[in-house]
Amino acid sequence: MKNEQVWVNPHKASLRLAINAFMIGSLFIILTLIFSLGTQKFSAFIIWQVVLAIPLLFVSSLAYTKVSYREKSRLFDRYAWVTHTIGNNMVLNAFGIIAAEFSRTLGLVYFALAFVTLLAYYIIDVLHDPSQKGEDAVKVAFIGLIFLTGGVYPLLLL
Repeated sequence: MKNEQVWVNPHKASLRLAINAFMIGSLFIILTLIFSLGTQKFSAFIIWQVVLAIPLLFVSSLAYTKVSYREKSRLFDRYAWVTHTIGNNMVLNAFGIIAAEFSRTLGLVYFALAFVTLLAYYIIDVLHDPSQKGEDAVKVAFIGLIFLTGGVYPLLLL
């Protein structure tokens, strides 16, 4: 495959592994808290996203491990990014919904801030390397879709 020949950064993969490990550990603490306080106190949107983020981050870790030692690892890098991104954004969505249960305005501000700061990050990336423009546009759209479907839409249903 042609894109298998593209070099990927094993150091980046090891940093993402550390992020995933931290997030998975945090999710188990959050789930323990949810189940200790009683699941009825939390929106199903919160519980579903926290629970489903764990296998996504776990599989992302497996894929990033392959990136760190395989020569041809472009597909693993892409798969790891997708599962990492969905998993982490599900966690961000859960926190936004928690904030919205306190105040709908706070929840909306949370999602707006999360998206605007993410957009700024990708703009800086494109300014640094204009060849990233197309890929970064796809990433912003993908993450925006996750925020909308898993965060803003459930917030509006509360």
